[in-house]
Amino acid sequence: MRWRQCGGPGEIPNDGKPLPKANRLNGVLFLACACGPGQEFPKRCTFAAGGGVRVVSRDESLRRIRAALAARDEALEVDGNEILVVARTDCRAALGYREAVERCLLFRDAGADIVYAENLRNGEEYVKLREEMEGDTPMMMAQLQLHGTEGGPQDQALYDSLDIGEMGYALALYGVTALQATISALQSTAKEFESGNGIIRSDQTRVSLSTFDNVKTTVGFPELNEFEKNI
Repeated sequence: MRWRQCGGPGEIPNDGKPLPKANRLNGVLFLACACGPGQEFPKRCTFAAGGGVRVVSRDESLRRIRAALAARDEALEVDGNEILVVARTDCRAALGYREAVERCLLFRDAGADIVYAENLRNGEEYVKLREEMEGDTPMMMAQLQLHGTEGGPQDQALYDSLDIGEMGYALALYGVTALQATISALQSTAKEFESGNGIIRSDQTRVSLSTFDNVKTTVGFPELNEFEKNI
């Protein structure tokens, strides 16, 4: 199997960079990947923390990626396991777009399998970054529906997997969607359970997503933020 820049659901990639030992289960492609972030401890979600993310220096971020690449090569040599290294930078909010570009270029030149810049400001920045990267190193782009399916302010541009492919990105990451759906389902079920005296009577089957603010509250971000203040 091979990478391709974009394609429709269910299509089998057939051009670009080969995928190492990729497996399919029920039409889903599975890969073993290791993600190398560039934050100081404790690591924080950039969508939640915004400009409050603390990142390591450019040299330190490159050192971490090189260590991951060395471990990747060792795993292949020892037991034949092929692992993809995702070189990630979270520096956009704290250090600006130009620094994100420079780190991505360093990761590409170091030999990262996939390059990922987290939470750029808009689609124009993602397109510009892909152009500046040049070459065929696959890149990943993340999407988070901040307002879930409840509407809310129309200040967030969302891109589906086809949009992302057309922008030149090989991978689309929707890392919080399942959690948003789970939280929404649990909360709505609890309400119906209570109102129905233990019987779930709703026949509504539409999938709904919790807002990201609700996700943060539910999983304990306020408590975590208070804890971090005392570190």
